[in-house]
Amino acid sequence: MSGNLNRIRIALVTCLLCIAESISAQTINGNVKDHTGEPIIGATIVEDGTDGNGVVTDMDGNFTLNLKGNSKKVKISYVGMKTKTINVSGKNGINVTLQDDAQNLNDVVVIGYGTVRKKDLTGSVASINSKDIESVPVSSVGEAMTGKLAGVNITTTEGSPDADIKIRVRGGGSLSQDNSPLYIVDGFPVSSISDIAPSEIETIDVLKDASSTAIYGARGANGVIIITTKSGKEGKASVNFNSSIGWKKLTKEVKTMDPYNYAYYQYELGSTDYGDYEDLDIWKSVKGTDYQDEIFGRTGVERRYDANVSGGDKVIKYNVGFAHNGETSIMLGSGYTKNNVNAKLNIKMSKWINIDINTLLSSTKINGLSGGAESNQSNAANSIVASTIRWRPVEPLVASDDDETNSTSIQRNPLQRVNATYSLKDRFKQNYNIGLNWTPWKYVTFRTEFGYNMSYEKDNMIWGDDAVTNSKYGYNGQPQLRYGRDNIKGWRNANTFTYDNTKLFGGRDHINVLLGQEWSSNKEKETYKTTVAYPATYSINDVRNNQDNGTALASELDIPAKDNLSSIFGRVNYTMAEKYLATFTLRADGSSKFGRGHRWGVFPSLAVAWRMSDENWLKNIKWLSNLKARLSFGTAGNNRISSGLLQTTYSITATGNKHAAFNEITSTQLDHNTTLYNPNLKWETTVTRNFGFDYGFFQGRLNGTLDFYWNTTRDLLMKVEIPSSTGYQYQYQNYGQTSNKGVEFTVNGVFVQSKNFNLNGTANISWNKNKIDRLNSENPWQSSNFAGSTFSKYQDFRVAEGGSLGEVWGYKNKGFYTVYDADLNPNGELILNSKGKWALRDGVKDNSYTLTGGNLYPGGMKVEVDENGDPIKQKLGNTIPKVTGGFGLNGNWGNFDFNIFFDYSLGNQILNGTKLANSFYAGSAKNYNLVADFNLANRYSWIDPLTGDNLGSGISTNIINAYGGVDNIMKRLCQLNANAQIWNPAAVSTMPIVSYGVENASFLRLNTITIGYTLPKRWMKKAFINSIRIYGSAYNLFCITSYNGYDPEVDTSSKDNPMCPGIDYAAYPKARSFVGGINVTF
Repeated sequence: MSGNLNRIRIALVTCLLCIAESISAQTINGNVKDHTGEPIIGATIVEDGTDGNGVVTDMDGNFTLNLKGNSKKVKISYVGMKTKTINVSGKNGINVTLQDDAQNLNDVVVIGYGTVRKKDLTGSVASINSKDIESVPVSSVGEAMTGKLAGVNITTTEGSPDADIKIRVRGGGSLSQDNSPLYIVDGFPVSSISDIAPSEIETIDVLKDASSTAIYGARGANGVIIITTKSGKEGKASVNFNSSIGWKKLTKEVKTMDPYNYAYYQYELGSTDYGDYEDLDIWKSVKGTDYQDEIFGRTGVERRYDANVSGGDKVIKYNVGFAHNGETSIMLGSGYTKNNVNAKLNIKMSKWINIDINTLLSSTKINGLSGGAESNQSNAANSIVASTIRWRPVEPLVASDDDETNSTSIQRNPLQRVNATYSLKDRFKQNYNIGLNWTPWKYVTFRTEFGYNMSYEKDNMIWGDDAVTNSKYGYNGQPQLRYGRDNIKGWRNANTFTYDNTKLFGGRDHINVLLGQEWSSNKEKETYKTTVAYPATYSINDVRNNQDNGTALASELDIPAKDNLSSIFGRVNYTMAEKYLATFTLRADGSSKFGRGHRWGVFPSLAVAWRMSDENWLKNIKWLSNLKARLSFGTAGNNRISSGLLQTTYSITATGNKHAAFNEITSTQLDHNTTLYNPNLKWETTVTRNFGFDYGFFQGRLNGTLDFYWNTTRDLLMKVEIPSSTGYQYQYQNYGQTSNKGVEFTVNGVFVQSKNFNLNGTANISWNKNKIDRLNSENPWQSSNFAGSTFSKYQDFRVAEGGSLGEVWGYKNKGFYTVYDADLNPNGELILNSKGKWALRDGVKDNSYTLTGGNLYPGGMKVEVDENGDPIKQKLGNTIPKVTGGFGLNGNWGNFDFNIFFDYSLGNQILNGTKLANSFYAGSAKNYNLVADFNLANRYSWIDPLTGDNLGSGISTNIINAYGGVDNIMKRLCQLNANAQIWNPAAVSTMPIVSYGVENASFLRLNTITIGYTLPKRWMKKAFINSIRIYGSAYNLFCITSYNGYDPEVDTSSKDNPMCPGIDYAAYPKARSFVGGINVTF
């Protein structure tokens, strides 16, 4: 009996326990939608107060969550929407609607060795997220950033596949050194971001003031751009695939002389290669060859596809992405392929230990030429790109062999040269990073990370006989080869301690303390092989297959000293009552680039902020959702000079220099570098001051930032020319100071928000003023030398105390010399004497002709002169824009989405070297074309159309007699040129830098426009697909500008000399492109 009773008791207890467990193990079913009623896929639902218990919504926005704790609350969140916490006690199901958060102040911003909520920022930081990038597919990171970030000016220097992307944050303070910001990709410093696939980017954060950049100390003086690539998230595997195809076309051509005007100009130079005067009309019916169209006229085709797989569970999260970008570019023979792999793995080894592993691989192959000089040329004047404008539109009736300069029989046109040129750049980069987080106690985290990078760049060039016409190595008319390779290896180790307590003083305050140590080392090796004088009959393939059959020049080898950096740093962030914020940062860097006593630099910063909108006296203002004031002051350093400047260094002698020779064969030898060592070099330091506001109105529907800054850079690292008696050409020295002052304003707005239609807008504007405060330089002039000997004397940029970077100096045009006639032109400057020579009329003081060849001719170019008649050299403009920015709209109408974005630049000029170099009779070079400004209908002319006689140059006694004296010749020239607008190019044999070539470069560009359509989700369910979006985009659709060159956003010079920015010469033109694609998510 008792046994049965015990069994009954056990059964009852078991039953009660089961009932209790079923009650406590509550199951919640629910659905999550957005404000339009559409289900949200991938929203996160977690049990509040219970670690690791969470799920994500399915394709219909549904979820099921088994509760394990006692809070009876669940938290629902999704990127870009306001998080909701709901009490589910006693409920079996819930329906949730999430609202868009136009200004999500809880979004995390990466600030260096850590993150911070946007609401807790004390510094000036601008950000772009993956949603911004994905809405408008782009091929490079630079395109994704252009015009979208206040204070960040991005210039794509030209249109070639490997064009440099010049990024400047708040102007940059250096003069002779690189002003590029520091690039950080997943914590690892990189030299360039051009090889990062945009599809793999999660966020881009730009740190602009010292409060943000000081944590990077030595390298943060010019701002910091932090790129975080995508990581895996807990949940089922997600697969995203994107594919697109696009077409590119040249936007416009530089107008040049047509065959008739060119032949007429040649006749005016004294050439009869195109017939006598009475024969010139035949050229009116000849179409001629447009070499811009021949070289750049084809339709480029670009193909992109990328795939991404991500997912994970509570232990392992992963993300793997692959991106391919291939293009047949608009220039004949040019194109590229880029392949990127990004793999991230996060492993939770235990409750206290996490490991993250990241791999970035990039392979780029670039075919064909870019703008500027080829590597066997000393300058760009004879480059193929420059020749497309300069080359004659028609060939002479009979080949001329007058001299080497003008021999048409040995000259080769751009089409012949490009077909005889082989160019391949092969780049491979690999970055590996591993990090370990150890959290032994509450609030405390130790992190150690190690990174290794290795890259190479191979630059292989072969020129067939038709391409070797003006080689700096000599041996013209015979094939040449030049192979180069650049290897870079480096490693980095960082160790940090973080104390992060959000419960200080009962949860009122929050403190975050970071202490760290880091060291890194990089090493580079460059080698070059040059071989010349292959048999003239060799094709490019013959040269590749028989590389030893030429004359090998001495090999070149350069192994700079290692670049070592050791650092210690710390940062304290303190938040009091969610309203009062402070950040103190200190970093000390020791660089191997500086000598003893100067090696270490210490860079502190302090920032404070006040969230005014959380004060009681502002809390009740309903239309004010956020108002925060920020103030920061701090320093950052710059050590961007070459390694090995502390002692004499040597390299293998370059092929263009003198070598020891044995049996008339040059031998490899060592030669000291051109830069004299300086053991007293020290850090260049930038002091930044920033005052700004973050604002938000109407629940964040209108929000943005306003910043005022003043940056001062002192102890500039200047590359200085020194006397040749030293045996060297240059030395780096510390002197001078520059400053940048500016204002930045950003505004974002949600204009319409409804179920079927949404409209958002964004705009930013930046104003920056650069000034050279101090500069103890004896010679203020800088020469760009952009076209070699085309111009007699450059000294076209002035860098001096009181001025600013980018000042173009030269001579202001003031018309042209005209001929005196008492009736028709009583103010004419020139008279003709009985010997057929031109002279200045009595009382006229104008020596402009001394700049243009030293001879007086009617129609010769004039410039502004002083009271003595001497030309006045003066400032012609500044190539650095004063105002930059962008604005755009985006939204959706039902399943259609759209995005349109403009960018603009105001207040700068461009030195149009292409136009200027093709505006005169250069030296003694004939047979070259000019820009269309010098068509006969526009310019001063010497030819009398009634007789075909030249009345301006080489006037013989017979012509004087035939016209009845010099007075009649002068009168006739006045009659012929009454409506002339510009000088006669035949009267100018040397050209200085003049205002004709300096143009307004302000522009407004429709950068991108995209229209997409997302297929209805009910269709996708049947195919087990989350979403399919089809889109079309247009890039560089139009550009409103008065600039006459290919594009006003250009800079072909500052790479060689940073003090000579803003020149347009031999630039690969930019294209307009149209892209169509599809995005599929599984």
